[in-house]
Amino acid sequence: MRSELRNKLLFGASLFLLLAACPMAHAITIFRVAATSDREVYPSVSGNTVVWQFFNSRYGDWDIEAAQVFDGKVVGSFTIADLPGDDLFPIIDGNDVVWQHQYDETDGDVYGARIGNGHTLSRYAISASMDDERIPCVSDGVVVWQHGFVDAPDWDILGARLTGSDNPEAFFVSAMIDVDEVGPCISGNLAVWQQRSSDLPQPFVYGADISDPNSPRLFYTNMALGEQQVPSLSDGWLVGRETDKAGKVMVDNLFDPFNPEGISSSSLTACPRIHKHIVVWQDGSNGTGDIRGYNLITRQEFILTNTKMSDQVNPAVYVDTEAQRAIVVWQDDRDGNWDIYGAILDGPEVATTTEP
Repeated sequence: MRSELRNKLLFGASLFLLLAACPMAHAITIFRVAATSDREVYPSVSGNTVVWQFFNSRYGDWDIEAAQVFDGKVVGSFTIADLPGDDLFPIIDGNDVVWQHQYDETDGDVYGARIGNGHTLSRYAISASMDDERIPCVSDGVVVWQHGFVDAPDWDILGARLTGSDNPEAFFVSAMIDVDEVGPCISGNLAVWQQRSSDLPQPFVYGADISDPNSPRLFYTNMALGEQQVPSLSDGWLVGRETDKAGKVMVDNLFDPFNPEGISSSSLTACPRIHKHIVVWQDGSNGTGDIRGYNLITRQEFILTNTKMSDQVNPAVYVDTEAQRAIVVWQDDRDGNWDIYGAILDGPEVATTTEP
């Protein structure tokens, strides 16, 4: 009798420990990256580094800040850009950071910086001219941006290989006449953008293979976008928010016949972003902004925030497939002001196999 009771107690204790351990092993760790009395918005992440734009109330303009994050803890922050005027929309890839520098409403330029070991090593102009250059994106040392030539009626897409020096030689990615090409994104040798013209019933995603920058190979996709939406791209996976009427997050594999499919359970979505096999976006199902995600391998949607009393918007994601670990960052007003928050995912959300 005593032996049987002892076995039951041991089994119960073991079950309790197992159940207690499982949530810990697969918990989503949410942490604060940056929170000041000023506004911090539009984060981007690569490796252990998060970048964002913040309003510098001392000088009355927007600057770019960065922080290194390890295991959900911020171990140091540093300034990337504090140029006169507004530094906006930073994107980081490895040790390269690019952003839009705005002198006035009609004169934007593209700048970049090289970072390392928690410091800004160098800063340089990528495309600074009398033209209007905006919304840069960078991948593997190549940057693309939307370019408005002086007196031209439309936007084009240009690119350049980063050299660490000012104004590297630029090349045309796409420059169609009387067509607006805006909001570019690049991953490896593929660049995509939103294309608008009178011949299109709504904006669609177009792209180019820029393996040979002197002769880009243009292609089109079947993915339609909402009016203010830009596409996101990683390893051949294209992600965007469908037209304003539908609103679902759509995904398409550019290496297979184009067949976009909806992956979000809600149509109240915005700002989808992808890295590797993880897609994240903001979702308005609760009446406020929350962050949702989707694993393209397991085909499972997951919830990152569900606060209902505050907004979480503008997410970005970086995935380490070898470690089966990801970091997601976003803009968050749960503390009454726009701050930068993040989450570490190391459970089923980032699984790279469907096997249990």
